[in-house]
Amino acid sequence: MRFATWNLKQAIAPKKPIADLWRHTATEIDPHVMVFTEAKVPKEGVPSGWTAQWKEGGIGHRRRWGTILAGRGVEFRPITHVGSWRRRPFKNSWPAALEAAEVIVAGRSWGAVIGIYGMLVDAQGERTGSGRASVPLMLEEVAPIVRAHRNVVVAGDFNIWPNDKPRILDRLGLVDVVEATADQRPPLDGCCGCTLGSRCGHMWTHRNGNSPNAAVQQIDFVFASTPLARQIRDVRGGVRDFPQSWELSDHAPVVVDFEDR
Repeated sequence: MRFATWNLKQAIAPKKPIADLWRHTATEIDPHVMVFTEAKVPKEGVPSGWTAQWKEGGIGHRRRWGTILAGRGVEFRPITHVGSWRRRPFKNSWPAALEAAEVIVAGRSWGAVIGIYGMLVDAQGERTGSGRASVPLMLEEVAPIVRAHRNVVVAGDFNIWPNDKPRILDRLGLVDVVEATADQRPPLDGCCGCTLGSRCGHMWTHRNGNSPNAAVQQIDFVFASTPLARQIRDVRGGVRDFPQSWELSDHAPVVVDFEDR
């Protein structure tokens, strides 16, 4: 199973037509499950061969983009209720920025996927400039989903640096697939918000401007539940593995392969 995340930059000044980005994803990433952020569905609808879950109209207030769960060879079952004994409606503070679904493979539940775009505001709507306030709240809201499934992938553009990852990730047993495989890559020179030094291994996933001195940032992440993390086969991403990314968006994908079990 291959999972990936990519911010398509459909919020402001998109670089490429939406349909072209979906085609590029199919040919260059070839995922089973894709978490698109700052994304839109093409006007003609979900492309042939794909299934998708998203909120029609996006975030709203002229922001017609959001988080999209897109799949090839899988189906999605929207998660509308949580809790094992007392079922209650699943609610989240930022519909369209967060999407959660069961992944159905050959008619059977594989597990759950949660896509997150870290909103640049706090719970009161005050602008923060990062996802440091919104992402922990989102993770608290999806905690029942994470606890209910053995296989869970949480992915997206968190709008935070590695040092700012919220502690709830550890409490939920969610493993950063990039850091878990850091010894397979050289350190990322100039990595922002990172104190790992020679053990860094992060990926440059966001180009903040076109300056030669643009900040070297990883703000896009994939996390896996602890049992699933033991099945990691390969992790790649960032502009080093996807050198065409800056021509298509201001983000580069993160991709992880899990063993088929």
